[in-house]
Amino acid sequence: PPRPDLSGTLQTALVVSFVGGFLDAYSYLGWHGVFAGAQSANVLLAAIAAAQGSWFAAARHLPSFMAFCVGVAGAQSLRTRLTASWPLRIDIFVLAMEAALLLFVGLASPVLSLSLATALMALAAGLQLGYFGHVQDWTYNSTMTTGNLRNLIQALTRLLINRDGAGKDQAVGLCKTIASFVLGGGFGGLATL
Repeated sequence: PPRPDLSGTLQTALVVSFVGGFLDAYSYLGWHGVFAGAQSANVLLAAIAAAQGSWFAAARHLPSFMAFCVGVAGAQSLRTRLTASWPLRIDIFVLAMEAALLLFVGLASPVLSLSLATALMALAAGLQLGYFGHVQDWTYNSTMTTGNLRNLIQALTRLLINRDGAGKDQAVGLCKTIASFVLGGGFGGLATL
């Protein structure tokens, strides 16, 4: 029998959330304030720099932003009828692509430009976010915590006010996912120093 798709498991959510936190800490601290996954932060930092007339500082966020969008689109394109007949597991393929991109950045970082390094990390983050985002019937975000916090508060509200038991599983899963992201960010920060 075929093995289940890993993209919908809590274990996968914890691993990719750890990677998401690690990537953002590493990219921000090690590559001049550009995030790999937190594109809201990149857009905001670019807008602030542009408002201050620092066009170069604003422009350094664009490669990450564009590569992230390509990654999300690429991941989405893998969820089509065309790929259903492929002989390989798409979830494993996406994880392998992400790992290869990050391994390349890690090994080649002494010679990579800021733009290329952050773009490759953002491409990996986009693939990750675009493909891995559901556990059972609830969603999560592996590259930032804002949506996860919102979903956690909504689940807790359903649990405490509506006595909805499904809210408990989602709340526990989201607490673990957020904690995994935070741990990844901590390790990413330590690895960058």
